[in-house]
This record gives sequence, structure tokens and C-alpha cells, in this order.
Amino acid sequence: MSATAPSLADGAARTASADRIDRIATVSARETLERIRASGVLATGAVNLIGLDAIRRQLGDRWPAKKGRVWEHVEQEFQRKLGPGDIAVRIDDINYLIAVPSAPGFAAQALCLSILQEVLKFFLGEIRSGDIAVRVVTDLVEGSIVSAPADLSRLARARAASRAASGVEDLSEQQTPAWRPPLAGRISVVELALPKREPFDIRMTVEPVWNLRRGLIMSFLIERSGVPLGADANELEAVDVATFAYAATLLEESSDQGGPLTLHVPVSFSSLAVQHARLRLLKLTQSVREAMRACMLIEICNLDAGVPPSRLIETVGLVHSLCAGVVGRVRPSRSALAAVKACGLRGVAVEAPLLGLNQGDAPARLKAFAIAAQTVSPNLIIHGLPGPTGVDDAALAGFTHASVAATV
Repeated sequence: MSATAPSLADGAARTASADRIDRIATVSARETLERIRASGVLATGAVNLIGLDAIRRQLGDRWPAKKGRVWEHVEQEFQRKLGPGDIAVRIDDINYLIAVPSAPGFAAQALCLSILQEVLKFFLGEIRSGDIAVRVVTDLVEGSIVSAPADLSRLARARAASRAASGVEDLSEQQTPAWRPPLAGRISVVELALPKREPFDIRMTVEPVWNLRRGLIMSFLIERSGVPLGADANELEAVDVATFAYAATLLEESSDQGGPLTLHVPVSFSSLAVQHARLRLLKLTQSVREAMRACMLIEICNLDAGVPPSRLIETVGLVHSLCAGVVGRVRPSRSALAAVKACGLRGVAVEAPLLGLNQGDAPARLKAFAIAAQTVSPNLIIHGLPGPTGVDDAALAGFTHASVAATV
């Protein structure tokens, strides 16, 4: 999901070589750039710039009056094509910086090119090679953005080859070859023993999450089973501690292998909202904090109509700068969605079994929830679908991401 900076000054001062933007006009934009720099994602080639010079030239004297509409359309493209862990920020009148942690290298450039082409086609009616402005960000230093032109001819060849092979613009083959994400289906079983309680096992599996807009597996979910029915706050905290410890192991592994991995990490609201439990969880991820900022999506679970919005706003505010994004996993009701609206969430998630998809009208149920949830966020995730057919139904209903229930 994007984070567009408001009220930016017109234009940007550049060096003669046009590879450096020195004027970042707002505090919010500078803070976003610093967050990206600190995350370490820059080294993976996942950060790029797109420019709207061609549209400004075409509009001429009408640009000051029309630029707001242009920015609005660009924002809509970000909402359609970027995931909840992605970041987009407007730097000045015509330049946007886009960070896509889940898709380093050519995959990120391809996505940025696709966004720019859609915008150019909408406003200009055609796309000319001289209008394409995609640059790879090589450094963020002392309030400046240093970049180099993307190799558009090589990118076009890679896209064409990918389409011919799969029918999908999948550039995963062009990503950093030294990195391999954890295999889907990886399992960890942890025995939890609490005072005055019977021990119980938590089974955690790593499941792929489909980006339905791009038709690719671009992230992974830690799926948990074995949580006792009616678990109290202490039991939920123990489960969350085990989950965060496992997430830290996966993030450390991905850092060692030289590439990011977007990881959805579930956590109970009762654990994250209480200071002592929250600090305990964050301490577990201290050693992988940069990786956490770059590619960990926290999914706050157990959100229903009884969640105090002010408490959720406070909780999201306390952790959002420590991770790539905060998603709310809700009960499928309008009252639950109303409770989490305007709480700063980057996405809404729901568990497929709660929608009763086995009752014969699954497409209608999916569509009804998606329509209601879009008032909270354009990023809609569904977990635990019964199979590939469910993925197709979710995409048609308007969901942007989906995972399939584990079969082990």
C-alpha cells in the first residue's frame, strides 16, 4: 500500500547529470526515505523512481490546475498494483519513489514500468519510448536520492520472455540468484507448557501467499494450528512468543542469503496491545530489526466489534515503524470492519473458514465481504482457502492476496 506525502513543493533541484534529487520538501517524505534506507532493502534493487515529466510537458500551462488529478490517478494505480508491504512516496511534483521488498531486481523495475505505462496511457493516450522514466535508486544519503537509468531494453526483453513462457509478467528468474525463500510447507512444532495448564503443541507451517493482482507467489504466511479453544491472554501470549521466535529465525535466514522475503506474522491483539507482552515480542526480533522493517507484515488477529478503536490506533502507531506494515485480521462482520476503520491498517485479512465457503454460495460470500472490507483498505487478504478454485474466486471477488489451507 502506498504512503503518499502531502503538500510537496513544485519541482526538485538536480545535479547536472540528472541522477540526484536533492530537494525532499516535506518531513514525511524524508522520514519515509530514511525508513527505507535503514531497512537495507536498497541493496536488493527493490527501490526505483518513476517520473511524470511527459505528462507535465503535455499539459503545459494546465499542469498547476491538473496535477492534483494526476497524483490521484497515480495513487489509484498504487492501490491496484502494490501490496501492503510495499511503499510509494511522492518526492516532488513529478517523481515517485517505490520500494517493493517482495520483488527485488528486475521484478521491481517491471512493476514500476507497468504502473508508469498505465498512467501515461491514461493521460497521453499513447506511450512513447522517450516518455518512459524509470530509474534504479542506488543510494539515499544526506537527504538526497541517487539513481541510475533502468535498462529498459533489457527489461523489455525479460518481460517478453516471461510472457512467452508463462503468460504472466513474472520476472522472478531475474531476481538475485543467490537467494531462495523458505520452502512452502516448512513445519515447526513447539510444545508450550504454562503454569497450572496442560502442555499443548503449536504447529507452525510456512504457506505461500498469492498476490492476485500479479498472479505470483510473492510472500509467505506463518500459519498456526493447535491454539486451545477459548485460550486466555497468557496462552495467547505464549503462542505469539513462539511465533515471533520462529519469524526471527526465518528473517535471519533470508538476510544471510542476501534477499528479502515478505513474511505475514500473526499476533493476538491482546498480546500486542499490552506493554509487557509487546516488549517481550519485540525483544525476540531485535537481532533482525532491519529485516523486520523491510519485509515483516504484522497481522493483528482477533479483531471484532469489541475492539476499542482508540486502543487499536495506539497499538498500530507503536509498531508500524518497526515493520513493513500492519494488517488487521477481522471477524467477517460489518461491525468488526467499522471498529477497525481509520486505525492506520495497511490491509484487512480474514480467515476463509469464517466465511462459510462450504455452503454452496462461496463466490457471493467472498464478494460481499470484499465489498464491505474495501471501505477499510484496498488491500484485502484471505487465508486458508480450500484450494486453487478458491483462489480464483477470491481474485474475482476483489481480494488482492490469498493463501490456501495447509494439507499437512
